[in-house]
Order: sequence, then structure tokens, then C-alpha cells
Amino acid sequence: MIQRENKGKRVVLYPHYFDSRLPRSKGRRVPVELAVKSPTAERIADAARSLGLDAYIEDARYPRAWWVSPGRVVVEKKGLSKTEIIRMIASKLSERQGK
Repeated sequence: MIQRENKGKRVVLYPHYFDSRLPRSKGRRVPVELAVKSPTAERIADAARSLGLDAYIEDARYPRAWWVSPGRVVVEKKGLSKTEIIRMIASKLSERQGK
């Protein structure tokens, strides 16, 4: 869990943010063109690390889909906004999937 002293220094990312099978109302946060099918926390963390961001995986559930446990990725902000980080990681994921 993110500690209070780290609040504002890290962002939490869920695989639902990047899933092309989900509509935005179910949690997707990137355009369909950047979304990938069945993203995993491991793939998201690898993409973040390849962008030079510190990332680690936590065992957690997405609040909108509490019945599944895909995990979540915690990423250091490094002066970037959450939206910028999500877009960068989505681009890296779609690039790796061969889109």
C-alpha cells in the first residue's frame, strides 16, 4: 500500500486502464488505438521500467471490478502527471503488441 509520506510522489495504475475490451465507463482511460487486449500488471510494470520509471506490482483489486484481482502497478511520478504516465505506458504497450 502507498504510504502517506509518499502520497503525491507515486501513481497507481490498474490493468483496466489499458484494456481495449472495456469501454471508458468500465475503467479504460486510454483511447482504443492505444489500448491492448488483456493487459497484465507485469506487462504494465515492464513497460514503465523500459521508460525509465520506477515501478512495482501490488496485489490489489480495481474498485470498479472488485471481484477480479489483476493486481496494480505503482509508478514513481518523476515530475509527470498521471495522465502523461498512462499515455506513455499505453504507447509502449501497444508498440510491444505490434499495433
